Amino acid sequence: MSSNLPDSADNQPDDPVDPALERDMLEMKLRAEFGMLDSYSSGDIPPELQQMFMQQVYDFEKNFAEGKPSSFGESLSIPDFEPWPQDALSWEQGEEWVENLLQWYREHNVEVTFQYEYPASVKYHFLAEEFRSFPNYYGSQPGMLTAIIYEEYVPNHGAVIEENAKKFIESFFERSVEGIMDVLWRDQISPEAGPYDGLRLIEYFEKWFSTLSGFEKHQFSILQTSYEWYDEGEEGEIPEGLVAPPNGPMGMGYAEGMVGYIANSLVQGEPVKAVGPFKLYFEWREGHWGIIYPVFPNLAIPPEE
Repeated sequence: MSSNLPDSADNQPDDPVDPALERDMLEMKLRAEFGMLDSYSSGDIPPELQQMFMQQVYDFEKNFAEGKPSSFGESLSIPDFEPWPQDALSWEQGEEWVENLLQWYREHNVEVTFQYEYPASVKYHFLAEEFRSFPNYYGSQPGMLTAIIYEEYVPNHGAVIEENAKKFIESFFERSVEGIMDVLWRDQISPEAGPYDGLRLIEYFEKWFSTLSGFEKHQFSILQTSYEWYDEGEEGEIPEGLVAPPNGPMGMGYAEGMVGYIANSLVQGEPVKAVGPFKLYFEWREGHWGIIYPVFPNLAIPPEE
């Protein structure tokens, strides 16, 4: 005898998971537990992918808050890779060794990138030895790719100083005040004027650029970068006018080189020509390197009030 009555609860199939509902629940948990302010989406992302993304965000916040995440070595079951060979390798051979490890990580949903150039042995040592000990705050959400940037774990301060110095000089020749502001700290200092408001320097650049129709020719070379750290409480080490922050070391650095240019002036009958050394002084603050004192040919820095 047949029956139209439903099966008992024990025999009922599990209700399918609604990805959109799961996503909304995770978003509510992020707001309640970790104070997330808002989330944004282009609107055309499938709910399943949004749910996976929100799950990874939640796992990251939870692991970070609890401070007890597993290491990448534990969560990925990273094996003992073959040690770097004692015999010298060609450039192609070294890169092949690195690529084999990068491919292993890709197969385990981890993409490792290097923002700057390094010897193959340095990259291999990081992938085979160093990386396994770092905490994995991201978790291991199936189907989600974890992107790892080498410099977030091993900062390359010298390269960043050189990059910011290059941006300052290129912005100068483009007469881009916005580009200069990106690498300039608001608090400026000089041996002559002491501490002063960086807005004075920005106004000086704006006025000087307004007297030019452009740069006819220019060339520069960054010859050296350097940096060092000053711990809190050190006496006689920190340059006059600066104070180490109470919650960590202070970094001071510089980039120096040679620069030359020919600028077409709107107020003078002849082009403005300059050639000579430059030196850009940097300070490490809030996790970034910014310029606190630029020395540049033919510029009156600090500007007069």
